[in-house]
This record gives sequence, structure tokens and C-alpha cells, in this order.
Amino acid sequence: MMCQVVVVGGGSVGLLYAARLALAGQPVTIVTRSSLQANQLNERGLSFQKLNSETVTVSVTASPIEEGLPEGNLYLLTVKQPDLHSVLPALRGLDLKARVIALQNGMGHYELLRTVLTETQCFFAINTEGARRLSPTEVVHTGTGTLRVGSWETSDCNDPLIRTFVEWAISTGMEAVYEKAIQPFAWRKLIANALINPLTALFEIPNGALLENSHTQQLMRALFVEAATVAAYAGQKIEDADLQEIVSICRNTSRNLSSMLQDIKKRRPTEVQSINGYLVQVGQKAGIPTPLHETLLRVILLKSDMGIRKEGGDSR
Repeated sequence: MMCQVVVVGGGSVGLLYAARLALAGQPVTIVTRSSLQANQLNERGLSFQKLNSETVTVSVTASPIEEGLPEGNLYLLTVKQPDLHSVLPALRGLDLKARVIALQNGMGHYELLRTVLTETQCFFAINTEGARRLSPTEVVHTGTGTLRVGSWETSDCNDPLIRTFVEWAISTGMEAVYEKAIQPFAWRKLIANALINPLTALFEIPNGALLENSHTQQLMRALFVEAATVAAYAGQKIEDADLQEIVSICRNTSRNLSSMLQDIKKRRPTEVQSINGYLVQVGQKAGIPTPLHETLLRVILLKSDMGIRKEGGDSR
């Protein structure tokens, strides 16, 4: 089965997958937030810096979301949680045979997407590869990782199109797995994001720097204990090996600037509400104290708000 892939989102993850698709000879269309980025991609192509520092430029087709979603049978949804609402109307009109793979950080996207997509249309992915967008037409691959794709909850479904996509990913050298259920991995990615993203955003350091100081290491462990307690309430078994996996992610993406740090630097809203905020919300429901996550939530919201206000002040 042939994949006609549309990448929805022109951020770091969207550009990373678009570049790798194009390099593998797969035709790919990128749907961007702005007409400006779409025009630049069509005119200049997409510059992709590989892990070995080699830079190549690949040709892609791009169009803005205001023009709707172009024809395809597989849509990689790479927009961030706060931007999901803006693409829901376009997703509502997809052909029932089309498949969507959602790559959002945090939690809450499953419930949102199920309001416009059927269970057979909607798949989810956990991506731990590192990427950094340098400009609207430039992306750097900053770290290795794994792509896990599957239904949200346990399913015997073996969708041919999703299977083809996973096999393609493996053929390009990616570590990709078709999982029966993504929810357990989503919880582990949520906890990884809740430890790495706000701390790197707060201290404005790359992922690997978290392991270079005993104070940040101790803070990560304390945050992990809080998050694991909340996860247990939600029926997820989180063990010390999961913390070691988060440490491995920091090492493997040591040069990477987390998406939350990139948002802070560019004075954009972050995903902290759907990451640490989600843990705080579930903790409050369960009567489980999460003081560290609540503090990080408030600090990142404040830092983000101050940056956005400053940006507004500079632009007047």
C-alpha cells in the first residue's frame, strides 16, 4: 500500500519527518500555519542537517492550513497541543479511509481528536528523537530516538497503512515499532517531558546539561516520584527503570533544546499546561500532592507570559 503523506505542522518535528520522508523518496506535503512559511518552503526547499552534520536541501510541497488539508491517505499531525483546536475543523472532513497519526506531547489530544475522528482513523505516536528548527525552512536532527505508533488503547488492529508507514520508517534506519497500545508509552513520555522540558526551559540549558549538576539530578528524581504516584492512580506502573530511560533520553539528545525552551526563547506559549498541568490536575482529582510540578507549572507560565508581554512591548 502506498502512503500519500501530509505533514500537518511546520515546527521542528514536522520538518524533521518531512525531510526524512523526502530523502527516502516519499512525496510529502507540509501544511503550515502561515502562508509565508509555505511560500518559503516551496521556493527554497527544506534544509536538513543530519546527525553527522551533513546538510542537504530537499524539495517539498507546502500549503497553509487556511487552504484546508490537501489530498492524502496518511496525515502526520505534528502541531503542538495548544494549536490542536485550530486544525480540528479541517480534520473533520477527512475521508474515512484516511489515517491520522498524532505526535503531540502531553495529554488531552486523545479526547480532542476523538471528537472529530473515528477510532479506526485515529492513531498515536511517541517520538523521542531530537530536532531543532533553525528557521521556517531549516531543521537540525539533534538526537536519536524511537518512534512508537499504534492505537491509544489495547487493540488487535493491524492497519495496513500504519504498518506500511512503520516499515518505511524502519527501512530508512529509524527505530520504529507498531505497538498494540500507545497509552502506556504516552504516560512515560508525559513524565519524561514533565522532567526535561520545564527544567531546561527554566534554566535555559540543553537536555544534556540536566545531567551535569547534582542539584538538577536530585530535582529530576523528586519530580519523577511525584509523577509516578499520579500515574499509579491512573493505572500505570512506573518504575525506576523509567527514570533511567529519561536519563538516556537526556544523553541521546544532549545537544537538543527542548520544545518548551524553544518556545520560551521565541516568546510563544508553551505546552506546560498539557504536561505538568495535566499531572497537577490528575493529582488534585486523586488527592495526591504535586507541589514540585505545580511550582514548575506556575513558574513556566509566568516566564512565558513575561516573554510574550515583552515581545508585545518591543513590537509597538
